[in-house]
Amino acid sequence: MSRFYKNSLSAVVLVLAFCLGALAANKRLVNLWSVAESVENFRAEPNGAKLGTLLQGTEIEQIGEQDKWVRFRVEGWIWGPSLDGYKEQEDPADEPISPLFDELPRLKKLVNDKYGVFYGIALDKDLQRLQLRLRVQDIGDEVLQLRLLAVQRGVFEILEGVVEFQTLRIETNRADGSGEVGAHIAETTVADLVRYGDDQETWRMHTRFSMDGGETWAEVVE
Repeated sequence: MSRFYKNSLSAVVLVLAFCLGALAANKRLVNLWSVAESVENFRAEPNGAKLGTLLQGTEIEQIGEQDKWVRFRVEGWIWGPSLDGYKEQEDPADEPISPLFDELPRLKKLVNDKYGVFYGIALDKDLQRLQLRLRVQDIGDEVLQLRLLAVQRGVFEILEGVVEFQTLRIETNRADGSGEVGAHIAETTVADLVRYGDDQETWRMHTRFSMDGGETWAEVVE
C-alpha cells in the first residue's frame, strides 16, 4: 500500500534537516540505522554539497553504499505554511473515509512483524487493483515467492468484505535485498488467489511476475 506528497527541493531539505539520522550510526534492523552523533551533516552526494544537518537518534533506511558513504531514505513531516506555494487543503470532514485506511494499522503490522518493511498501500478504483509495497532483506528468489504469496493471502484475509478489488499486486525490491521497491512485482487476480492460494506452484502459474518494475512480464502458465 501508496501515499502521494507535494514536494519541492526546499521541502526536501527542510524535512531532512529536521528528521534524518547521521552516517555515524548504530544499526538496529536490516537496512535501518539511527544517528549516534549529536549533529551530523548530510550531503547531496559523497563529499558533495551540504544539504542540512541530522539530529541524534533519527532513523534512516539504507538504500545504497559507496565506500564509507551511505545513501538513505527517510520519511517525515513539515509545517505546510513554511513551504513556498503551499495552499491548505479544504476540510475533508464531509468526505467519506475509505475503509482501507481503517485497516491500515493491521496491514502495517502484518508486513512489519513477518515479511519486511511496509512502504504503502493504494487502491486503483478504475482498475479495481489493490497495490501493496514493501522492502525485503536478502532472502533469495524462492523465499521471496513464498513471501509474496503469504503477503497476498494475509492482505486478502484482512480486507475481504471490507474493500472491493479484483487484482492484488505486491511490489518489493529485488530478492537480494537491493534495488528500489517496485522492481519486483507479483500480481494475482482475487479469483485465482482464492482458487489456488493454498498451493504455491499452482498459484505461481496463475500469477504475473515482473523483475523490472512492470516494463516486461513473465508469461502466465495456463
